Amino acid sequence: MKPLGLHRFDQRLATILSVLRATGRVQLEGDRVARRRYIRFELEAPGAEMAVLGRFKYEEWYERDRVGWRLTRYHYDYWDSTRGGRLGYHWHRVDRRDPEYHAHCEAPSGSRTIAHYRFYEMDLLEAHAALVRLYASEEPIDCSGLRQLVTARAGRARQDQRTSTS
Repeated sequence: MKPLGLHRFDQRLATILSVLRATGRVQLEGDRVARRRYIRFELEAPGAEMAVLGRFKYEEWYERDRVGWRLTRYHYDYWDSTRGGRLGYHWHRVDRRDPEYHAHCEAPSGSRTIAHYRFYEMDLLEAHAALVRLYASEEPIDCSGLRQLVTARAGRARQDQRTSTS
């Protein structure tokens, strides 16, 4: 994503709020530090004082450079309040390496064996559309199609597992 000037940054916030409010109750928190910005959207669906069936939390971190506000990391997460489970699209440092796009997935069974899965860059509105489709489908979160992101920690865990079964 290209850096955003102040006007485009504020437009982005207004657009995101408008889209999210169509899904449920939205809470926006932000921090406007001189060189850095953090914004968090929390959403409960379906809203309108009904029982919460799904929770969404979207966080973005920005840094100011000479061009404008540059996105430096994000977390876009969905929790299924009915069946359990979590699906998240993230971009941040993993095992002290450069920031990587990846997914987090926890099946409704609660068994989470892999912390990071391979994934690609997503915009908040794109991630929201995908996560809302999952929520609206009333299908449980399914991690089976995701592939493990190889990290130093995952490599050590695989090595430990091979050693203990030998």
